[in-house]
Formats: sequence, C-alpha cells, structure tokens
Amino acid sequence: MAVSTTKVVVISIFLILGMVLAGVLMQPEASFQAWDIKESDFPVNDSAKEKLSFLLNYAILAPSSHNSQPWKFNVTNDSILVFADKTRQLTVADADQRELYISLGCALENLIVAADHFGYNSSVVYFPGEKDLAAKVVLQPAVNSSGDPRLFSAILSRQTNRNPYEPREISEADLETIKGLSSDADVSVFITRDSGIKKSFQDLVMQANAIQYSDVNFKSELGHWLGQGVMGPTGVRAKMAQLAVVFLDVGPQQSKKDADLINSTLYLGFISTANNDSISSVKAGMVLERFWLAATALGISLHPMSQALETTQTKAEIAELLPAKPGMMQVQQAFRLGYGKEEVVHSTRRPLQEVLITQ
Repeated sequence: MAVSTTKVVVISIFLILGMVLAGVLMQPEASFQAWDIKESDFPVNDSAKEKLSFLLNYAILAPSSHNSQPWKFNVTNDSILVFADKTRQLTVADADQRELYISLGCALENLIVAADHFGYNSSVVYFPGEKDLAAKVVLQPAVNSSGDPRLFSAILSRQTNRNPYEPREISEADLETIKGLSSDADVSVFITRDSGIKKSFQDLVMQANAIQYSDVNFKSELGHWLGQGVMGPTGVRAKMAQLAVVFLDVGPQQSKKDADLINSTLYLGFISTANNDSISSVKAGMVLERFWLAATALGISLHPMSQALETTQTKAEIAELLPAKPGMMQVQQAFRLGYGKEEVVHSTRRPLQEVLITQ
C-alpha cells in the first residue's frame, strides 16, 4: 500500500528531530569557562609542575582552524611537550596539515607569552623526534621579563571577528608597532590595501568556495565541526547548521558573504615562509598569533581566510599576488585586518584536563 506524502513528511521530520536531539546530547564537553582564567590564580606555592601546567590555561585559548583545538600537552618539572592531536585534523580541508601546525604554533606562542609574563625563559626545540611531538619547550625561572606586557593582556581579549570592518585606516605607527612586535627572521608578514590584490584574492576565494562546496567530503567535514558546537552556534543551532551545510547548497551564499567581507576590508595580510614544511607552518602560526595579539592590544580585529590555500587549484596562485620577496614564497596564511563594526563572543574551549597527557 502506498504511503501518503503527509506520512513521508511527518516521518522525515521525526527522523531529522531525532538526529538533532541525539547530536545535541552527544556534543563534546566544551564551554566558555576557559576564558575566565585569572592571573591571580597562578599557583605561587605549588610545585614546579603545577606552575607550568597553569601556563597551559593560556595556550588553549589560541585560535585554531575550525576551532578544532588539535593539541595535547605533557608537563614535567621543567618542560612542556606540545603534541599534534591527529584525531582532530581536518583531513579534507587541511590534507597537508598546514593549518593543523599553524594552530599548534598559535598555542605555542600563547604558551611562550604567558611563560614570560609569569617569570620564565623559554627555549623551543621543534620536532625533537617523538611521534606527533611538534615542540619541546624548556622553561627556566628568569630574573626579568623580556616580552611586551600588551601581548599577555591581549590573550584574554583576542577574538576572531568575522563581521564586516569599518572603512577606517590603520595608522602607519600602529602598523609598524604590530609588525615590530611580531617580526621573525624565518617568517614574512605582508600587509596591503592594494585594490588589485584584493580583487584577485577575492576571485581566488570564490573559486575555492565553488570547488569546496561541490565536494561532499568537504561539506561532511565542515558539517561535523559545526555540529560539535565549536564554530559559533551551539546546541540545536549547531546541529541545524550542520544539516544545512551537508544537505543544502550553501556554497553561493557563503561566496557572497565572503565577497562582502573582503570588500568591506581595507587591509589584507599574508604570512609566508621559505619552505613548505611542518616546522615552517608552526613558526608561521607563532607569528600569526603574535601579530594577532599585537593587533588586539591596539583594538584592531583579524579574521583568517584560508579557503584559497585549501585547494590545489588556487593555492599556487596566491603567491603570485604578492611582491616577490627572495626566499619567502610559500604562503601559509591569509587574513583580513581592520576595525570591527560589531562585538563578537569568544568560541568554546575544551577543558584543560582533556588536553593534558597524564602518565
């Protein structure tokens, strides 16, 4: 006997509601509580290991691709090991792991800034050999702080502002301050307001969006992270966002939004390195986060835009947009820079205990 259209619709609605409710109940533990860390909570009278563990409260506030937070940490009495959590890699959007290691670099930079603030000298060994170990940070008590206190203060206020930006110029003095605080011999930062570069970059973003949103695997991966409630919407709204990305054609809508965002922006930024390897991506992430903190301290917003670096068809063309700089032709990250029109809220974070490796 044929099933009526009404019954099909009703059954479909119940199935979708069941998926949504099940997804909400199974969303991982994450909250905004990590942002409530207080400087005064530093365990002055506790063990050396407890003191170093406290610094990780700042490391986990770092930005990461899709807010995937792909890091794990192991703490000893005088060092912190920073591991890549490959279970949280974006295997479609980030097949070469560039964004995974940039994310680790951001967390590493927050750790170093916090360590300096609380009286530690840091020395970093990159990829010392153990599987998935990206860096070993050796920490020793210091007599004087060598860092800029504005960077530490900015850790708690840094946010990703994905809204349109004001048509307001950034003073040359502020740009020089930001670039001076984030300079690194191994990493190049290029800031431009050239209209031709902006138009070409926008075209590449549109091309990348068309490629990605026609790929069912990309949509499934993006939907997964949206459904986890870590990319803005939480609860039922997160699951609805997941269903929309997976089952609807949202590519044109996303392309229009991205075009509007780029058009609203006076400044674009590009971070480049000499090599295209994991250590270069980690160092690029460290510079990105330092730049971001310096910008935040001056009330300037930043929004990473990685679409054109996530598809092979467009990634090769990104470097051609930039002025030739000998030895620095591997573009690691692109971003918008400017004054945000609207306030934004922080994204959720996994509890610190979840990313600590205990033995």
